[in-house]
Parts: sequence; C-alpha cells; structure tokens
Amino acid sequence: MSNEHNYNILAQSYMRPANIFLVAYISMCSLNGVKNIATSKRKTKYDDYDYDEKSTSRWDYLPDILLEDIFSRLSIRERYYASQVCRNWNRIFYSKKVWETFILGDKTLTRRKFNYYMGDQYVLDHHRTQLCLHKVARGFRKLVIKPMENFHNLYEFMTILSYFCENFESLVMIRSLDFTFGCELSPEVARGRDKVFGTGGKLLEALKRLMDDLKGLKHLSLQDLLLEKEEAKYLLDDVVYNCGETIQSLKLINCSKEPYAMLHPVCFVNIHTLTISPQHLGEENVLLLANTQLRNLYLLQTKQTENAVPVSFKIWRECSKISPRLRVHHILDGPVETQVIWQDGAPIRSIIYDTPEIKVSISCIFHASNIYCNTLEVFAYLGIPEYQLQESFEDRPDTSLILLSRCCPFLDTLVIRDRISTATILLLASQSRNLRRLVVRRRGLIQKCDWPHNPEWSDSFYDWLRKTSVSIEKTKSEVSRILECVWHPLTEEEFRCFKLQRT
Repeated sequence: MSNEHNYNILAQSYMRPANIFLVAYISMCSLNGVKNIATSKRKTKYDDYDYDEKSTSRWDYLPDILLEDIFSRLSIRERYYASQVCRNWNRIFYSKKVWETFILGDKTLTRRKFNYYMGDQYVLDHHRTQLCLHKVARGFRKLVIKPMENFHNLYEFMTILSYFCENFESLVMIRSLDFTFGCELSPEVARGRDKVFGTGGKLLEALKRLMDDLKGLKHLSLQDLLLEKEEAKYLLDDVVYNCGETIQSLKLINCSKEPYAMLHPVCFVNIHTLTISPQHLGEENVLLLANTQLRNLYLLQTKQTENAVPVSFKIWRECSKISPRLRVHHILDGPVETQVIWQDGAPIRSIIYDTPEIKVSISCIFHASNIYCNTLEVFAYLGIPEYQLQESFEDRPDTSLILLSRCCPFLDTLVIRDRISTATILLLASQSRNLRRLVVRRRGLIQKCDWPHNPEWSDSFYDWLRKTSVSIEKTKSEVSRILECVWHPLTEEEFRCFKLQRT
C-alpha cells in the first residue's frame, strides 16, 4: 500500500473540524520521530511493500503509544475507517488501550431503519453489538452512557451487556460507570409539556442489573434519574453489596424527583469524594458521612435540582468536629435559575458558578463573605457572561469583591467574569492576605480609577492607585510584582476554556 493511498483513506476519515488537530499531530510525529524508523535498515514483518524511503514518512510505523492515543480520541466509526489504512493500524484497533473509555450515544452501534410513520430511525444493531463486546469489551475500563432520545436502544444495550457479563466474560475490569438519563429528551418534553419524566420500570431494572454485574467499580456517577422515593430507596443496594469496599468516588445528582436523604453513600467505607445534590442531604446522613473516609463533598445544583431544606447549623458544626479534614464545595452547573442553597455552618471551601446565564449577585457575595468567612478559599464565576454587563461603578460588584477579600482571610482563588476596573484589580491584589490566583477577562477590564478616596488610605497609596490603573500594562506589572508571579488578564477564548481543578 502506497503512502499516498494511506493519506487518501486517512483524509476521508479525519478531515473534520474536531479532528484536524489529529492530522497535525500525526504529521508532526511522522516528520520528526518516525523519520528514524523510516530510514532504519532493520526489516519488520510489515515490510511486504516497496517503499521509497526518501519520499515517504511511513505513517503506518508510528509508535504504538502514539497510535493508541490517537485512536482513543476517535469515534467508533472513525476508528474503523482508520483501521483500514494498513495492517499495523488494524492491529492497533484491537488494542485494549484504545477501548479503555467506551461512550454510548444515540447512534452508537446502530443501523438505520425506515419507519412508515416516523421515517428513518436508528435502532441498535444486535449483531454488531455482540461482535463489539466479544472483540474489544475486555479492554473497557470506563463506561459512559450519555443522555439518549431512544430509550429502547438504551434498554437493549444495557440488557445485552448484562447478558454478556453473566454468560461470557465478567467485566470486573470496568472501574467507572457514568450514567446520565436524558430526562429532557423524552417525547413528552419534546411535545411541549412542562412535566419532565424520569427513569423507572424496565429501564431502572436494566440499570440495576448492569450495576450488579459490574463488581469492580471504583467510580460511579448517576445523574437525572428522577425516581420516586420508594425507587430511590433501593437504588444502590446491589452496588453496596458488591462494591462497598472498592467505591472511591460517587456522584448522585437528581436521583429522586422530591427531596430525599439517601443513606447509601455512608455505606462505602473507602469513599473519598462525593458529589451529591443538596436535596439528597439530611441531618442523619451528614453525621454518618463524617465518620467515613470522605474528604471532599461537592453540593452540585443543576436545572433539575429541587429546592431543599438546608442542614442545620448545629449538625454542620458537629460534622466539622468529627471530621475536621472534610472540605465542602458549592457548585452551580448549567442553566440554573435558583441561587445557592446555603449551608450555614458548613466548612465551605469553594463556591463555583459555572452558569453563564446567572448574573454576579452582590447579595450572594455579601452572604458568602458573612457565613463562610473562616473557610472560603475559592470564589469563581466561570464562562463568558450571556447577560448585559453593567458600566456604572454603583451597579458593578467592585465593592462587594473587596469586602469578600477582606472578610475571607483564606481566599486563595478569585475568578471574575463581570466588568471591573483596573483599580479594583490592584486593590484585590494588594489587600488580600493569601490571594494567589486572580483570573479576569481582558474585555471586562475598565482602565480607570473610579474609587473615591478612602480615609484609611494614605495620599501616596491613592496616588499610586490612580497612576497605575490608567494602563493595562502598568496594572499587569504591579499585580505580577504583588502576587510574585507572571499575571495577565485572559482573552475571551482563554477564559472560555479556563477550568478550575478540583482538589
């Protein structure tokens, strides 16, 4: 097979916007690292063709570790196309490293079938699914089930996978299961009805059967199941029995329609990270969680999260005494319309708004600086704002942010997406005691000092503030000097991609 033929097949499968970087990745490696392989005189078992070593880069001889990394980033269809390039790439296609993460979507392992009433439909191909499991399932380490419109395909895939585990090969090597139910993709919601339906019935039975068969789980995530209380009560019974000592991280988001305190998380003796909706917390399970190995408790609110009654101040104080190393975090994700469900007395370490639709609330900043002043370390608004920003100093959050930095002595990270003046940036950097990371948008900066003279400030300090804030470059230089690191405001693209690493 000629190098030109390889490139033509590769171009047909890779020339998509999401995969352009892979072509550049291959090209760079083929021109640099693989050149030595192409000029080597040692003959391998794949040298059945005549190559012109001066004109070819021998893409088929890329290192296995590089090919496995590239194949793992492709969809199943694209992996198949790439496997047709040459025999070496076909060998890589069956590598366990390539199939460590298996993602199930609406069109995964499906075939198109014409329906007289609804037109073309994608239905699960049972034969293709069985071949896939027999050939590559032993390489699965993480199983991700995305929200799907076709609930029948979802049910059949889980049933086939469970049957495969019970009769052919036990998939104890699967360490992670991430299941998200498409509650907003149901036909009832699509027709415009207000009510959102959750899982249950046969789907719930198939999910519980699958979790019972995966006996080596270390990480489990269940989102938007929206069960009834009686169904949620027995949701994780089999998981506790099989994986009570192996589960290390657990994510339970909107597992019930109504507020219900779930006791299953306290049964995992080696759990260190728990992400849960506030509606699943209660006084009893908070105290029980304090007696486990739990170190990070993330209270995650989404669009489907119901309003819940916060845990009392007394219980949180008791929890902090039992487990002084416990770190609690508030996170709002997605198009959330409600504010944070405040947990007075909880050892809150971070408050993260990953919701571009919600405005920066001055009252929220005041409230956080009041009840979490002794523990708060991270305060962040992520994403490009999708609302009109305020220009006047009175309507902007400048003063409340300064109050937050003064009231929270352990504040380490501050991420601001609203408009803010360069003078406020200088004040935050100079007056915060432990601030190490200050992230702002370049487009949101206003180059001026609109702060009135504070009686606490000396004339020299106010003069420095006024002269330095008139220029972005001067502000960058002074903030870098104060924080003792190279500091600069982020561009729109950099801020959009910025993510906080959870600790």
